[in-house]
Amino acid sequence: MKNHYLVPLDGSPLGEHALPWARALSHRTGRPVELIRCYESLANLYMLPEFASPGVTSLDEGAVTEQLDEYLAEQARKFPADKVATARYEGDPASVILERGKLSEVEAVVMASHGRGGLGRWLLGSVATKVVRGSQFPVLVVNASAQVDENPSPKRILVPLDGSRVAEVALEEGAKLARIFDAELLIYQGITFTPIGHPHLDAAVALELQNAREYLEELKTRFPDINVRVEAKIAGVSTGILEKAADCDLVVMSSHGRSGVKRWLLGSVAERILQEIDKPLMVVYGGGAED
Repeated sequence: MKNHYLVPLDGSPLGEHALPWARALSHRTGRPVELIRCYESLANLYMLPEFASPGVTSLDEGAVTEQLDEYLAEQARKFPADKVATARYEGDPASVILERGKLSEVEAVVMASHGRGGLGRWLLGSVATKVVRGSQFPVLVVNASAQVDENPSPKRILVPLDGSRVAEVALEEGAKLARIFDAELLIYQGITFTPIGHPHLDAAVALELQNAREYLEELKTRFPDINVRVEAKIAGVSTGILEKAADCDLVVMSSHGRSGVKRWLLGSVAERILQEIDKPLMVVYGGGAED
């Protein structure tokens, strides 16, 4: 399948939180969806210390794969027949997802942030983090603990920037989603300096803030076809993003970026946001851009 959305599932209701977003994206773009299940073989599973030995019981791999296929077929019925495919893969979930993304033309991975199910236990929280770290394609992570919206249609999309071209990679993806959903795009930059009452330092902060506002206003002119709002404010890197995310329906950010005389990695920031945010978060690989 070319130019499709890849949706990893683990067999649990929590993992299925990603399905409404996959349906919404597929419906609005016309792109197909591939649902996949990743699993460990029974032989490997019983080598794990948290599982008891099966003793003389034979390992029926055929029954296992049949159950997986039935589950995927059940979930596939939630999509138009001509817009969905299913597949199962044996192996480590994060590795399989990343490899599948490399071998096929994936528009984005759409997955839940955590879940439990299938043979043994694998937490989609840690899997999502591994995929975000290793992916060179966009990853939309849906928080499985948040309330399910069966028909997601974001009205406001947040794109946090740090002034670098690397971070701006997320801006193009955010603008694409704003067009898809006819949503407002909020471009935001937090200034990490805090005024401490010294006139020279306060002046430097004011200048930094003004520069950020001018930078964002210039970016706004690149997207005359969509509704764009810009905002710069003095705030902590992660706390500012989380505060703005509370008033948005979807956040899109680069996996890493660089700004000012001190380097800060949006990779670590993205991971913190991933752990704390209750809104869907799309992380876009920024490694191909240059400052």
